[in-house]
Amino acid sequence: MKEALLTLLQAVIVAAVPVITTYLCNYLKAKKEEAKAKTTNETAKALIDGALDAVVKAVAVTNQTYVDALKKSGEFSPENQREAFRRSFETAKQLLTQEAADYIETAYGSLQEWLTNQIEAQVKESKKI
Repeated sequence: MKEALLTLLQAVIVAAVPVITTYLCNYLKAKKEEAKAKTTNETAKALIDGALDAVVKAVAVTNQTYVDALKKSGEFSPENQREAFRRSFETAKQLLTQEAADYIETAYGSLQEWLTNQIEAQVKESKKI
């Protein structure tokens, strides 16, 4: 009887080990993918936050060093508006890290288009203040 019980227990253990191992492997794989996705999302968020900060700073610098003086003198023409945009664009591009620029190219397709849209949005926001 004792031998039969040991044989039965051994059979159950032999059958259960592969099932438990498979379950454990799948669980660990799912956790790895979850951690990988979280890391990717946090990295992307940090890159976009840094890029947006570059745009905000570029527009602020351009307003302070170029636009405000022209507005006070009444000489803020369409040509000067284009120059202000160009200055903001170049400053933002210089402030961007290469990693952020590469990410934006990959995620949004065009760094130039993305910067243009963000600068225009920031200029609109700065006019509200």
